[in-house]
Amino acid sequence: MAVSGIEQKIASIFRSGAHKQEINQKAMGEDLHISPQLVSHILTGKRSFGVDRMAEIAEYLQDPDIDFKAAAELFYTPKPLDRKRRDGHPLSKMVGQDKEEMERIEIEKKNEIWDLLSIPPAEITSAEKEKVMNWLIELVDEISAEIAVFSVTCERYSIDSRLVVRQSQESVDQ
Repeated sequence: MAVSGIEQKIASIFRSGAHKQEINQKAMGEDLHISPQLVSHILTGKRSFGVDRMAEIAEYLQDPDIDFKAAAELFYTPKPLDRKRRDGHPLSKMVGQDKEEMERIEIEKKNEIWDLLSIPPAEITSAEKEKVMNWLIELVDEISAEIAVFSVTCERYSIDSRLVVRQSQESVDQ
């Protein structure tokens, strides 16, 4: 099975994290219920691994910096996703969706977006317009992250993303 460039980068991140923590590959294999050889092949980028295995290794290493770097590679984010909460679903572990949602709400509160939307466009000041622009930039970042999760999920389960969008639109129309 061919190893993707993303998997090789993530393997390198995991390898450096394991080396930094002085983790023995045999012990790591036993704890993850895989052979030490497979651990070696994964960490050297010679063996492909899926999101579930990636989440297992990230959980085992228990280093938020490693999680952030791996998530940035996996979801093509320009900066690591900052989060503190962990739950059981692999994608939730990788992107910290709940934390991002709370951050979005805080940004909306900080920029008083809902108050600003009630102002007619002709009456908005340049400072208020700048607040709207900052909020829109944050919104674009959030949308990009969500699209990345959507794409990875569709690809992982071999689901046609266009079909999902069509079905979603049909359900809204009903």
